[in-house]
Amino acid sequence: MMNNDVMMEEKQLTLTKAQKRKLKKEIKRKEKERIRAERERQRKIRNLKKYGATIIIVIIIAAFFYWKSLPPKNASIIEVSPKTYNFGTVSQAKGVVSGIVKVKNIGNEDLIINNMDTSCGCTSAAMIYNGVEGPRFSMSMHGTNPKDWSLAIPSGKTAELKIYYDPNVHKDLRGPVTRSVSLFSNDPKHKNTEVRINVNQVD
Repeated sequence: MMNNDVMMEEKQLTLTKAQKRKLKKEIKRKEKERIRAERERQRKIRNLKKYGATIIIVIIIAAFFYWKSLPPKNASIIEVSPKTYNFGTVSQAKGVVSGIVKVKNIGNEDLIINNMDTSCGCTSAAMIYNGVEGPRFSMSMHGTNPKDWSLAIPSGKTAELKIYYDPNVHKDLRGPVTRSVSLFSNDPKHKNTEVRINVNQVD
């Protein structure tokens, strides 16, 4: 009988040790999970701080460039419409064609157009204001553009840019053609405003 009692006690003692080992493993596992969760929480906090700082920097930069893009309180502002004029099909047989682009001053001060230039000798342009057409400008490198010319467009008023295209300047040219007219003004944000023209040149 005594031997049986001893065996029972040893069995209980062995079971208790196993339970302790299991308990220790469970405690270690939970501690590892807690540490892992805490590390993950700290990582998320660091990311939030990093992304938050990045977002703030982006907002500051965007606000700066927006502010820089705003014209001064008292300034001229040029508005052209359309920015691209489509002549469609232009025949050499019919010769020079012309089109009108509106040039409006949407600022608070007089808009001064003080020079013009074109990208090619086949293209020329003149300003029209109050029914009077000014001198014609072409490619400046040809040296034939008017000197000391300017046009003042009051606030809220509209002038016209008359663009001429001569298909016979390039007699061998056929198909799509793109040219441009540059308007130089006192608009502080758009000193050089470009108007494009599209042409399909045929015989």
